[in-house]
Amino acid sequence: MAIKSFFKKSSWARDILIGVVIMAAFMAYQNRNLLDDNGSIQMATQNFVQLDGEMYALAPSDKKTLIYFFAPWCSICKMSIGNLDVVDSDKYNVIRVALDYQSVEEIEAFAKNSGVKGTVLLGGDIHKQRFNISGYPTYYVLNENLQIIRSDMGYSTSLGLKLRTQS
Repeated sequence: MAIKSFFKKSSWARDILIGVVIMAAFMAYQNRNLLDDNGSIQMATQNFVQLDGEMYALAPSDKKTLIYFFAPWCSICKMSIGNLDVVDSDKYNVIRVALDYQSVEEIEAFAKNSGVKGTVLLGGDIHKQRFNISGYPTYYVLNENLQIIRSDMGYSTSLGLKLRTQS
């Protein structure tokens, strides 16, 4: 009886382990084109336009930066953009960059409907190329000198974001 119980538990654990390995392989494949950690963005500043039409310069600062790239039609983005609110704004500049949109009004509606708090920037093809964005949402965590510390793509929970932004 004990042997039968061991094999049942063992196969259950094996199935979980296989699932974890498959998920890790999928995530590694999904993130393969993101910019490398410990790389720089290849520029001293990167300019964006804010929703109000003002310019925003992504430049070295006294805080780290979390950049969240999203598209207004992305359902995963709608579910995850509110999770950015848990990131400590005393330690991080948190910016949200819209890509693949049709109009500014579309981004304004997305931000309003999603309860977005904080900076929303309008990005374009140049930003999509420069940051190697191939899916949404995509996250980059940068140090004070705009060097990439972490990068990821896809849904992230509040806890996941908190862990990514721990110093």
